[in-house]
Order: sequence, then C-alpha cells, then structure tokens
Amino acid sequence: MIPPKEFLRKIKPFSFLSEDEIDRILSGLEVEVYPKNSVIFKEGRKLEHVYLVFSGLIGLFEGEELIDYVSRGELVGVISSIYNTRTTLTARAIEDTVCYVIDKNKFREVFDKNPKFSSFFLTFVSKRFRSFTNLAREREIFEETTFLTEVEKVVSKKPVVCGIDSSVEDDVKKMEENKVGSIVVVDGEQKPLGIFTDNDLRRVVLYGNKSKSIEGFMSSPPISIDAKKPLFDAYTTMIDHGIDHLIITNDGRVCGVITSKDILSQLEPSSSVLALYRKSIKATTIEELKIVFEKMNVAVAKMALKGLHFYDLSRMITSVHDAIVTKTIEIVSKEYNAKNFVWIHMGSSGRREQIIATDQDNAIVHEGENLLDFAMAVNNALAEIGIPKCPANYMASNERWNVDIESWKNYFKKWFNEPIPDHIRYLSVFLDMRPIYGDTKLYNELLEFVEENVTNQAIRFLALDATIIEPPIGIFGIKHLGRGIDLKKYGIYPIANGVRVLALDNKILEFTSTKERIAELVELDVLSREVSSSLLESYEFIQDLRLKHQSKAIVMRGGGDNIISVKELDKLDLLVLKESLKIVSSFQKLLKNKYAVERGL
Repeated sequence: MIPPKEFLRKIKPFSFLSEDEIDRILSGLEVEVYPKNSVIFKEGRKLEHVYLVFSGLIGLFEGEELIDYVSRGELVGVISSIYNTRTTLTARAIEDTVCYVIDKNKFREVFDKNPKFSSFFLTFVSKRFRSFTNLAREREIFEETTFLTEVEKVVSKKPVVCGIDSSVEDDVKKMEENKVGSIVVVDGEQKPLGIFTDNDLRRVVLYGNKSKSIEGFMSSPPISIDAKKPLFDAYTTMIDHGIDHLIITNDGRVCGVITSKDILSQLEPSSSVLALYRKSIKATTIEELKIVFEKMNVAVAKMALKGLHFYDLSRMITSVHDAIVTKTIEIVSKEYNAKNFVWIHMGSSGRREQIIATDQDNAIVHEGENLLDFAMAVNNALAEIGIPKCPANYMASNERWNVDIESWKNYFKKWFNEPIPDHIRYLSVFLDMRPIYGDTKLYNELLEFVEENVTNQAIRFLALDATIIEPPIGIFGIKHLGRGIDLKKYGIYPIANGVRVLALDNKILEFTSTKERIAELVELDVLSREVSSSLLESYEFIQDLRLKHQSKAIVMRGGGDNIISVKELDKLDLLVLKESLKIVSSFQKLLKNKYAVERGL
C-alpha cells in the first residue's frame, strides 16, 4: 500500500499543499476498511471526517436510488465537514473499499489557510467553474498573454486635450510642453471630436495658418477604443484604419492616447501573432498568405499548450483568419469584376469561435450577378493557403449558396415554415452567418427578414435538434470513456445549438458568438446569472480541452480531431469534464421543458 503522504502528493487538490500542510492533514488521518455493502455514513448526519478513497468504490444514494459514485482519489463528506451541515445522501461501499479518513478539524485548518485548496471545493458549492478550470489549467502562461492586457493599463500619461475653437499655434505649444505627438479635440463633456497629430502639423506648415482654429486641421471623426479592450484589439484597429495614434475612452470620455510604438514596446519580443496579422494585411500573393497561415497554426498551438484559454485565443485567431480571407478575396478580385455582394461565414468562424482544425464554411449574397467562377477561385485559393474545403460543400462555389438576396429570403422562409430535418440543418448552419467582406447592407437586409419570419414551429424543431444527442453521462461517470469522447458532438454542439435557439426565440440575431448570445440572454432575464456562468465556463473548458488536444497534433505535425482520449486527461481534467457534461445535460433538460419537445411536435 502506498504511504498516505506519497498518495496525497499525487492528487489534486492535495498537490497544492505545502509540506507542513500535508503533515497537518496526516496528523488527523486514519485508514479504514469498508466491506462491500457496508454503510459509511447515513443521510441526515453531521460528519466528523472527510473520506478519501484509496481503493474500491463508494455509491451515493438518495433513499434507494443510486445518484453518483466516488472512486479512487476522490473525496466525499467535504461540504458537511466544512459547514457543519447534515448530509443529504447515504454513502455505501459498492465493493470492498479502503479510505483515508481525515479529521474534519485538521482538514478545516488547511482549508482556511490555503486559497487554492479551498477554491477547489468552493467552486462546486457555488456551481461556478472558473476558478476550478483555472486550477486545472495552472501552468506558466505564455508571454503572449500580454496581448490580453487591457489598454488602460498601458497608458501612463493623462491625455492632452483642447477645445474645438482653440488655435493651432496654442495647441502645438501645448503638445511641445507635454512632450506628446498628439492632442485630442474634445467637447464640453470630454468626448472626442477629433485628434491632431504630428502628421496633421505637416499640413499646417505646408498649407495652413497657425492662428486658425484647430477644427480645420484635425482628423475627424476620431477612431477610438474602450479602455477595457485588450492590446491586440487596439493594434488591429490601428492597422485597419492606417493610424499611429488611437484615442482611449472610458464611458465615451477621453482617458488617454496610445501609439503603435507604445503597443509594440509592450509586446516585444512576443509579437509573433501581431507580425502575422501585419503580414496578412500587406500580402500581395496567395503564396505569402499560405506562409502566414502555416505559421499562425503553429503559433496558436504553442500558445494553447502554454495555457492560453479558448476565448482569448479565438479573438486573435478570428482577426488573423478574417484578414487572410479578406486579402484572398481582394487578390482574386483583380481577375474578376465581382461587385454588389457580401461574403459571409457560417459555423465556428461565423460565431468567432474558430480554432485550428476548421474547414471553409462560406456563402455569397448578391444582387443578381453571376459570381460562381469568382467564388470557385476564392475557395480554391483558400484551400491552397491551407484552409480545407467543406466536405458538406457549404461553400460559395456551390451554386445553391451563391444566390441573390431574394433567393436567400425564400430559402429562410421555406426553412422556417417547413421544418423538415434538412431545413433544420440549414438553419443551424446559416443562423451563425457573419459578414466578412463586401456590401453589409445585403447582410443587414437578410438579417432583418430572418427576424421577421421566424416561426414557433421551427424554434421547437431546432430545440429538439439541440437536445437529441445527449452527453454520455451515467451513474458511474462518463460512459465508454475508454473509446475516447467526442468533445464537439457531446459538449460544444449541444451548448452552441441550444444557445442559438434561445437567441433566435428572443430576436438576438446581431450577436453570433455563444458568449455574446449568453450575455444578451442574461440581460433579457432568459437565463439566470448562475445558469449562464456555469454554462459558459463549461463551454470554455470543453473548448480548452479540444484546443489543447488539437494543438498537440499540430505541434507533432499530425492532424487534429475532436475525440480526446482518457490518456490525455489527468484526474482533475476528468473530474471537471464530468461536471461540465452534467451541466450540458441540465441545459438540455431546460430546453426540453421550455419548448416541450418531448411531448410531440
């Protein structure tokens, strides 16, 4: 039998403890053997001990119904011991079981002093998984976390501002006195009206009169970003608009100015993703974009393996991927007279949740032009770059998904009014649509039509589709785990599809990401904050597992899939995955009850 101290060191959360803290636990630890079918504790009792299973299996019963089980390396009795409450379940040995029985007072001493240790357990009490998944992911974070630093934390100087009627001469003096390269023109509420920079000063020298008002020389309307946005967003905004100075606002009021030099000084030397974004913007050939895409996948994989989370990474992946697609369309357009259209993305790209192993999901909405050859050329170019074609042919090169705006309206009207399986599948794909390039008026017109033509019958069928595949959760944990579990099929799809149904039912169409949709559903009181928090955190955890799994394949020069093996999961990952899938199951029950999908359609 492994000595208790050695056993504890291998198990989270005991692995978070110091040597002294482990010794304190051991000072109140005894070994107990429970024969098969013996009762360890009964429902309604206040416990004096916490039970850690060394071998065997404990069943937790509500009356005679088996609710859950506790296996090797897992604990039971923690909540009762910490809060001095009565147990709600009976614990019984399903087979001969050996437990380390820990005195609750010794356990509580360590619990009170070690925040990581206590966070492990408190997460389950609150049904919040953020701190728990952070523990599961605890490791050195890559330098690229700097990308996610809020802009306001980088801006050190107060902004230099002036009124709209002030003279250029006075404002230039003010810039010189404060050693800055810009001055923000504001109204009486400190909201930006424009910005005057060194570049604008050159125009004054060449063509202007320094005694004149600054209004005639400032750059307006000004480009700004909220102070809470990450540096990565600030940098991409500056590149997209071709500017070197970006106004920072807080509640719409000026609170600072950041320059491209400021950002690069923060991000060096870890600026690989920024460099890739910049290269994709400047690329002039498909071959250049191919190199960018290859490097992007490797860079993202390495960051994922170092601990960056799904939503942090998907923000960057989406920005670079959109830039690559946009530049591809621009390059191909030189050979075609393509106009009056909007190129849209669906699927994970449409939801801004794209990760490494994603194929093309795109379509075209136009005003009657023949754009099939153009679309074929774009799809082929993207495939050459390294973005695989969609096996199901959801691509703009498919004449079915390259039609005029009226045909698209007819599609949606038919899908909503005739909810057969094929039409429900099409709705699941195209309700995640997002404009990438072209005339967004066409997209907005289509979105408005969709909102006006949704039917209750279609919503119920979409709810059925979101709940028909249930997570493989049973009394004894995750079923068939030895074969691996499809994270996309059993975790990501049910949440993304279910949230989409609720969003559609509540006219939330302008937001396509699962995270944004959940936030809007909370604002409308459709989902409680407790449900939304556990749902979003479970979704991100499952996406994290999938991203890490696929990243390993990329680094090893292999192909990534969605099926994760039990060998890839440590005890804590497995525990959180089990709880996350339970939350998926609960969410599906919520949808079934709300839309009565089990009572007939």
